[in-house]
Amino acid sequence: MRQKMISLVSVVFFLLLGSEAFAQHTRVTNPNTLAVEGLGRSLSYSIVFDRVLNDDMVAGIGYGTVLTAQMVPVYMNYYLNRDKGSIYGTVGATVITNGSTLAGQSSGTAGITYPANGILPNFGLGYESRGDSGFLFRVAAYGIVATTVIPWFGFTFGYSF
Repeated sequence: MRQKMISLVSVVFFLLLGSEAFAQHTRVTNPNTLAVEGLGRSLSYSIVFDRVLNDDMVAGIGYGTVLTAQMVPVYMNYYLNRDKGSIYGTVGATVITNGSTLAGQSSGTAGITYPANGILPNFGLGYESRGDSGFLFRVAAYGIVATTVIPWFGFTFGYSF
């Protein structure tokens, strides 16, 4: 009886802890992401691609527009844990490719006055869910630095592969 109990506990221990303890998290398993961000760093929408750099960091680039403004957001995310659902911090900048022609004008969505240098630095805090199936969802609160710091938010739907 005692030997059966030890065998049963060993099997349960292996099943519960052994197989999961050494499994890679989905960020490393699916390191590339193609997604659409609503609102967010481009103030309206953008198509983004990002890549996992290591277990805790992701770098990305995108393209979006607001009326006549053409925007290229670049960013880095740092994840606070390695679970499929994780809080992350983010920093980046959005380059307005036609910024010199828009300097001093206001964006329609966020009420941001476009700077003369054509760069909108940003920072934020968000939550990401990256499933084994490849589905990715993010939601984030941003601070967009223009003439003042404007609070903003964004949400992302995408596929990781």
